[in-house]
Parts: sequence; C-alpha cells; structure tokens
Amino acid sequence: MKIYLFISILFLTFSCSKNFSKIAIQPVVPPKTAKISGNHLIYISDTKFNHNKEIISDDCESWALSLDFNEPLRKSIKDLVDLMFENYKISNEKLSKDEIEKYGYVTQVSFSNFNGISNFKTERNTGKYEILLNINIKVENSVKKIDTEISSSMRWEKNIFLNCNLHEGAVKSSQKALENLIKNSYESAYKSINQIIR
Repeated sequence: MKIYLFISILFLTFSCSKNFSKIAIQPVVPPKTAKISGNHLIYISDTKFNHNKEIISDDCESWALSLDFNEPLRKSIKDLVDLMFENYKISNEKLSKDEIEKYGYVTQVSFSNFNGISNFKTERNTGKYEILLNINIKVENSVKKIDTEISSSMRWEKNIFLNCNLHEGAVKSSQKALENLIKNSYESAYKSINQIIR
C-alpha cells in the first residue's frame, strides 16, 4: 500500500511541475556581410531593453512568460559590427559632428532606443501571441546624418487545449524576430553608410 501511495505522489509532483526557464532567447549569428573600409566609431546604448507585455488572457500558462532581450540583442549587434567593419572603435559616448571629423572617423554609427511589445490574447480556442521589436540606427559624419527606425515582428498561434505553452512559443517567435531585426539592421546601416560617404 505504501509503495502505491509513494508512486502516486511522485507522479503528481512531476506532472504538475514545469521548468519554464530551460529555453531563452539566444544571440543571433549575423548574416554574411561585406566589409566596410575606413575608421568608424560605434555607439551602442547602454539603456536597458524596454519590454512591455500586454497579456489579456490566462491561457497557455501566460503567467510564466519571461523574455530577456537585453544581452542577446547587444551581443548580436557587437557580432554584426565585428563582421561589418574593417576598422572600428566601440565608444561609451557619442561624439559631436566636429569631434567626428577631428578624430578622423568616416562615420559614427549609433544603435539605440531598444524596445519591444508582446501581446497575447485568446480568440475562441486559439491563443494568439505577437512580438514587435524596434531599434534606432543613426549614421552620421560632420555634414550628413541618416536616422532610421528598424522594426521586426512575428506571430505565434496555438490551440489552448493542445499543450499550449506561451513561454515556449514566445521564445521561438521572438528568436525569429531578433534574427530579422539584425538582418534589417545590417541592410539599413550598410545602405546609410554608403549614402553618407559618397
């Protein structure tokens, strides 16, 4: 009798407990890039990634949603910069137009305003999640400036009765959104730099 009781308790314990911290957003491997010559100054904002969550349903264990974009985004940008530029310096401060020219930088490229919005709701029997990521890229020298907002969004849907786990779905869709954000950032920065140095 005791052994049956022990097995029952063990089964209930493992069936009710879930580990939602196993999967997390990872840094993105940047796309293949063409190297940009010249000496460039890179500024990556140290302001923490601002992630707003609008969760209006308790389905799919939405209470467990926990996404950390801060370090994966910064690491992805640093890896992208390393592939993009032949010569660069990462700075903690932005320079003025006069300083950019004084210190001999071809351009100053600034990555800032990191933010995202997560939405989750239930319609009929379907849990619907959407993630939108945004960053700002400013490319400038002593005479020109190009300021661009970059966005990337992804969606995820799941029947709420079929092992619906919002955390897992959100991480998968957020990873794809981050990949697209880095790809779009490269394309935008490359285009802006070429326009500035012409």
